[in-house]
Amino acid sequence: MPVDAILVCRRCIQLTSVAIFVAAAWINFLGVRSCIAEDNTVAPALSEEFDAEKFQAKIFEAIDKVMPAVVAVRDRGGTFSAVIINEEGLILSAGHAVEPNRRYKLELSDGRTVPAIGLGSNAKVDCAMLQITQKGKWPFAEMGQSSTLVPDQPCLSISHPGQFDGQRGPVVRLGYVIDPLTSYGMIQSTAKMEPGDSGGPLVDLEGRIIGIHSNIRRTVDRNYDLPIDAFRKFWDDLKIKKRFDEDGWPALPTLGFQIQQTESEDAVEVTKVVKQGIAERAGLRVGDVITLVAKRRVRDNPDVARVLKELAVANSNQFDIAFRRDGKDKRLSFQLETDEDMAMPEITDLAQQYSEIEAKLDDTVVQIKSTINGKLSVVRGTRIKTAGGGNIISKSSRVHDSPKVLFEGNTIRATVVKRDPENDLVLLQANLPVAKEKWQSIDLSFLPGDMEEKPGRLLISPDDEGQGQVSVWGSKYFNVSRTSFSGGYLGVVIGTEDSKVVLRQVQRRLAAENAGLNQGDVILKINDKTIGKESDLRQILRNAAPLDTIKVQIARDGNELMKSVILGRRPETSGHVADRLPGGKSVRRDGFQLAISHDADLKPEECGGPVFDAEGGFLGVNMARNSRTRCYVVPKTIIQRFVGQ
Repeated sequence: MPVDAILVCRRCIQLTSVAIFVAAAWINFLGVRSCIAEDNTVAPALSEEFDAEKFQAKIFEAIDKVMPAVVAVRDRGGTFSAVIINEEGLILSAGHAVEPNRRYKLELSDGRTVPAIGLGSNAKVDCAMLQITQKGKWPFAEMGQSSTLVPDQPCLSISHPGQFDGQRGPVVRLGYVIDPLTSYGMIQSTAKMEPGDSGGPLVDLEGRIIGIHSNIRRTVDRNYDLPIDAFRKFWDDLKIKKRFDEDGWPALPTLGFQIQQTESEDAVEVTKVVKQGIAERAGLRVGDVITLVAKRRVRDNPDVARVLKELAVANSNQFDIAFRRDGKDKRLSFQLETDEDMAMPEITDLAQQYSEIEAKLDDTVVQIKSTINGKLSVVRGTRIKTAGGGNIISKSSRVHDSPKVLFEGNTIRATVVKRDPENDLVLLQANLPVAKEKWQSIDLSFLPGDMEEKPGRLLISPDDEGQGQVSVWGSKYFNVSRTSFSGGYLGVVIGTEDSKVVLRQVQRRLAAENAGLNQGDVILKINDKTIGKESDLRQILRNAAPLDTIKVQIARDGNELMKSVILGRRPETSGHVADRLPGGKSVRRDGFQLAISHDADLKPEECGGPVFDAEGGFLGVNMARNSRTRCYVVPKTIIQRFVGQ
């Protein structure tokens, strides 16, 4: 593994090496679709090779097969993921997360909690097993063949990213295989991962496990899974409660023969040929002495494995083998198994497949600019139709009291009608040009779009300037608890002296110091609320937002003073690569009454815009970029309630 590879389990951040695996194959997924929309929906005109209905159906089928088998594994305050692979409760997970003989608590996707124990674990290769210790017949997922993966093959991640919340359940993300076998022996895909995902399954559209989540790098397309064939290689070791460090290539079932070194040590002899395998069909026999593979000299097992690994990494699925039989030199051509019906080049630019519908939906998107604390703030807005009092919805924490709306080349002053601090919503009024067509703004009194809780449903986040993004509905509906990360930040260390809250330390160049607060000041009141204990102050800050202004009454040297403090943002202290997003996270990214998760790669300034299903039905508003894998949508039911109040 390269030195910048970071394991996705936050509790065990470390560098690791991985086995090199032999695999090869290519894939393709076709169809034809032509639709005409009715009412407030607009069906997409798609490429002739792309069947949207079939694609969506395959996603749902794969999720239905695998999701019941995906579990969250609780371990001393931390959580990682795993997947059950047989009815008896045998489980696969990541080697860097599992300790042999340790007791774990599992939570299934249906909410049941069951005990398990760690079996074998190999941190070097990053594979591990667990076993459910409670008797029962458990839901399980089928193991696939990673040796048949090809570039541009669609794949799904189903696991438990970030802070685990039982009501949210597993989270689904869509991607495609970039490299079926990297030079470090991993599958690279665009199915995004982050801490908590370690050990979760990567699956194909047939609902088969093709990899187990291992590590990530900084950019969101660099996600690495251990190929499922690695578990077959170490199967016997993994079933024993021990740590082991064996490295190497897995067996090569796709070729279908076994070899041993010859006495002369200048070639290898075939000792077994698997019936109906590639080798038998090519004509190889037991006793043949192989001298060259792909024109490279081979003298032992590692030589053969090394050559085949090089061929796999180079995506070379055809090669010759030179050998001796009965004293005569012979040559056979080998063709590795391929399944060209599984590749789907269209998925590499999925938004392009929905470009026509997006071009209509993006008329509902505007840009909003305002100045907050002397800095320019940009965010998207969603055009709506109401009986009166407002026509744009957006993200409140990024909109000042004097915003301007950019629409069709015009800059238009807007006024704030009202705000919903709990869900970070703001309703604006601006004199926009009259909509020429009914789909140019969203009629909240008539909202097509099925709101059934359906992870895996394709979603569209339109862009008024680009082609937007296509993502998948990732989770159940859930309440996003408010944390201190989204609250206002004072920049102090507090303590209690004589039953009073005292500033023990004031951090340089942050909110408290900027407002003139000093070490030793006693906090008496904030916004007329008496501060009697440390939790009072923390609660106020948790419920406040960055850039909010609070009035702080203090006691200093026998005098009482009033200070006006503009709260700051909590500094990002995590060193994990998952927290260093190129576009950053939303400052206000939690505390929503109701939300769903999806896997669009939105920047914070791209929040506030609408989200539609693939038929053009309005579902809600993008409200936050929460993490590497998750953006949050506040659903239309919350927006209807807010606008109608």
